[in-house]
Amino acid sequence: MKNFIVSTLAASALLVTVACGGGSSSNTRGGSIDTGSGMVGALNRALQEVSYSPGGKGFGYKSVTVPASELNKWAKDNKDTIESTLSKLPAGYVLQITGHTDSVGPRTAPGDGRRGNVWYSEQRAKAVYNALRAQGMPADKLSFKGVADDLTTSVCGSDEQCQRRVTLQVVEK
Repeated sequence: MKNFIVSTLAASALLVTVACGGGSSSNTRGGSIDTGSGMVGALNRALQEVSYSPGGKGFGYKSVTVPASELNKWAKDNKDTIESTLSKLPAGYVLQITGHTDSVGPRTAPGDGRRGNVWYSEQRAKAVYNALRAQGMPADKLSFKGVADDLTTSVCGSDEQCQRRVTLQVVEK
């Protein structure tokens, strides 16, 4: 009887883990962020609350700039959390600053002088990266990347302003 109960509990735990994505946080476009067990998962869970969204609403349409005073205040307000994360990074990992866009507009430059969402998202990430560097964060532990609308949040629709944000996550180099 005891073996049956233990086996049933183990099978249930496995089923829940598989059904819930095995510790990854999914999004609507199929990418995922490691929020599972272990150091990387714990660091990424702590970073879920540390994102940059101008005015708490998101970047303006086609905007990549924000008042330096606002961005620097955000960097100072989150400095302790970010420095704590950097001090705990496992070997072979960096803190990636990821820029996002909504789903409006072309993903890449269409060749007619307009810029695509990958460019806008990368510029947003670079602005936050530069603000963190200005706060003394080490370049060798940071990276930045633009992902356009590949990693949308479920907080709002894919074409809404709140998608235009910058997030932080621990990733492999």
